Amino acid sequence: MTCRLSKRAQQMVDKRDFLDHYTMLCMHDPFDENTNKEGYVNLGTSVSALCEDIILKRVNEPHLFEFDSKEQHYFPMWGVPEFREAIASCLTRHFAPSSPVCPENVLVVNGGVAAMEVLACCLLDPGDVLLTPSPCYARIFVNFSERFEVHVVDVLLRDKNEISIGETSTFELTADVLEAAIMEQLARGSTVKAFFLVNPNNPLGEVYGPKLVLQLMEVCHRYGLHFISDEAYALSIYESQTTFQSVLSQPSLPDPQRTHVIWSFSKDMNLAGIRIGAVITQNKDLLHVVKNTSMYTAVPAIVQKAATKLLNDAVWMDEVFLPIHQQRLCEAAHKTRSTLASLGVEVRPAQAGFFLWADFRRFLPTLNHDGELALFKHFMARKVYVTPGSEMRCADPGWFRIVFSAAPHILEEGLSRIADTLKEFNITKQDL
Repeated sequence: MTCRLSKRAQQMVDKRDFLDHYTMLCMHDPFDENTNKEGYVNLGTSVSALCEDIILKRVNEPHLFEFDSKEQHYFPMWGVPEFREAIASCLTRHFAPSSPVCPENVLVVNGGVAAMEVLACCLLDPGDVLLTPSPCYARIFVNFSERFEVHVVDVLLRDKNEISIGETSTFELTADVLEAAIMEQLARGSTVKAFFLVNPNNPLGEVYGPKLVLQLMEVCHRYGLHFISDEAYALSIYESQTTFQSVLSQPSLPDPQRTHVIWSFSKDMNLAGIRIGAVITQNKDLLHVVKNTSMYTAVPAIVQKAATKLLNDAVWMDEVFLPIHQQRLCEAAHKTRSTLASLGVEVRPAQAGFFLWADFRRFLPTLNHDGELALFKHFMARKVYVTPGSEMRCADPGWFRIVFSAAPHILEEGLSRIADTLKEFNITKQDL
């Protein structure tokens, strides 16, 4: 007798998200310079190993993870008070809000993915449209649509140089581009409910300035859209001349009730494994509903307790971890950019994040999706995983996201394999 799953489970059973699939492939056969030299080098998953030594030293100190009687019982599933206060204090210190972040406006969830799902559930109905600029972090589409059936639509950012090689690309986001996308969806009869901005941008590495962000918020306000700002890389700015300004720093929000911020431990804290995210909002109804349903997204109390100590240790955060984190990102980004340039690969200017947006168009046998896929397959044959732009919703073929925040020796190996692939592929494509 066949055991049938629910209809919604049947729709998901054969779905494999591209990023998850290749992350798992690399995880099951990882490169190790001593024990597995033929394993995969992962330069496609946006995590950082650059500060493992700093973090391990701190988290393994005595008394960080202390279990007492309180951790044996239930707790406020949307975040214990001490942890919400610690997050509010940290964001107030680093995001320079116009007024201190209120702990009551902080909701703790188990990761950035959960934060997106919470907002999908509470702000949009099935079939409603959420707009987001692309190229983008492709799981935005999965996180909003898979269980809550939100229709995520690209606001396409194009390389204005089209097929030109060696010139600075644009992929420019403007308020006019957003408004045109909204009007196009309205003309189709769609219900547009929200705009999702990743700032600093993934995969472009660009930091959007406060003037542009305010213009985008004003467009959303005119059309009654929720403005969601995912600021997962806010503390991962590595170019010294660049300053990030959070939505929280805006002195006057066009629509405070429809403005929501996401932050998490996965990127800025280099702690993807402990699954902590936060939603910051002034919307009382949203706060109330998430609290009522927080059993589904709770972070274990013992984890919150340890994370509270990390955030409250301002000396370690501000004088040890963050300066080293940003300096090592800078060094790795510049090394990767220099190496790619020596191979004839142009890289879009970037100021933040764990990745570079790299132009491999000159290496494609055909300047289309098939040509991009052919190069990707050659990379995978060399067991180096980098993310093709088409899987990040890029409309212009030939771009790849290169994650440079792997451990230095792994980055070195990955760049060497990229170089070998390009040499081999250049010879092979002449026969195509």
